[in-house]
Amino acid sequence: MRNKQLLHTMFYPKQFSKKRHVIYTLTDRFSKFGYQQVETPVFENYDLYNDVQGTVNTTDMLKLIDPTGKVLVLRPDATIPIARHYTNLQEEVATGRLSYVLDIFRYTTEERSRTQAGVELFGERTPEADAELIALAVTSLKELEIPSFKIEIGHATFYKELLREANLNTVQQKELDQYIQSKNISEIVPFLKDLGLETTLVEKLRKIPMLYGDASFVIDEAENIISSDKMREELDYLSKVYQLLQDYQVDSYISINLGLINHMNYYSGIIFQGFAEGLGQPIMMGGRYDYLSHSFQQDTPAIGFAFEVDLLINLLPAIFKEDEIIQLRYEASERQRAFQLAESLRAANHTVIAKTLDENEIHSNSPEILVKSEKLVYSKQKEFKTDEELLDWYLRKDVK
Repeated sequence: MRNKQLLHTMFYPKQFSKKRHVIYTLTDRFSKFGYQQVETPVFENYDLYNDVQGTVNTTDMLKLIDPTGKVLVLRPDATIPIARHYTNLQEEVATGRLSYVLDIFRYTTEERSRTQAGVELFGERTPEADAELIALAVTSLKELEIPSFKIEIGHATFYKELLREANLNTVQQKELDQYIQSKNISEIVPFLKDLGLETTLVEKLRKIPMLYGDASFVIDEAENIISSDKMREELDYLSKVYQLLQDYQVDSYISINLGLINHMNYYSGIIFQGFAEGLGQPIMMGGRYDYLSHSFQQDTPAIGFAFEVDLLINLLPAIFKEDEIIQLRYEASERQRAFQLAESLRAANHTVIAKTLDENEIHSNSPEILVKSEKLVYSKQKEFKTDEELLDWYLRKDVK
């Protein structure tokens, strides 16, 4: 019996065609916003992730020992190594806009690995930068024709500021996180009251999971939980980002969720996740992480996001148009001419399979070109006197 795990992780040609389409569409979109693609090593030092607080749980990492006895991990996250490489660059680079398509490895995933495509923007901390990145995420999904999706925008500061006032221990905070994420209002109030917190603080924490939905409504309601200058500053910042998203004309895809909690604790400002109808897990995640560079003795603001490529594949429209394959057949005496014709078509971005003509072969329904000594015949029975005439006709946009 074949190994089920192996079968589950294999992509058949049609599936891989979809994956290639997703990756090409995303990377093309990223490049149009000025992002340059980079790559990081598959194997990283364990200490890179162990020493940076609020990152991947070390128990989720796939570890191995190299011949020198050093502990390595298969890359469990892309943001951290990219941030390290960027902040430690000795030479100046033209841009702080970097993109990637990388496999991420985690012990908790069913297949142990998944492909992410994302961007990281270094050196800017402005509402304009945040809005541009979110707009890039929206337009990328529109380009892929992903149906019925939403980008939920949260903000790490509001919840963190209230937690600072509450002064909870790690266990208490983890339990409260679960209540907030599940919007379990009935459990939040008695849990917080049992901790002896002030009534006003309990009420503010209770409101956090309810600050969800229409952006204008949420921003107005958030005024009622402000208890510090920091919260006021960040609410104004969030409001500016939303105004910019309106100018990008992508606000119909946006909702605000101040109860949004990301497991990566290095996020310091705006955080966001993308959700598609019928799928219970995020198709993309991102946020601002201005202080992560401190782990590498630098002070570089940054924001980024990553799409889950393998999830997007299953969300592509039901009718997915694959590249058309042209079957070109030739008589043995016309082999050289057929090869030249095939190359001309490939140069025009067509896929061509050229084979010797076999009269007994049952041909596919794909467009077919027959190269004979006396003439060329297209499968739709259109005849051509010269190769140039065929190429001129076949390369026209109206040819199906």
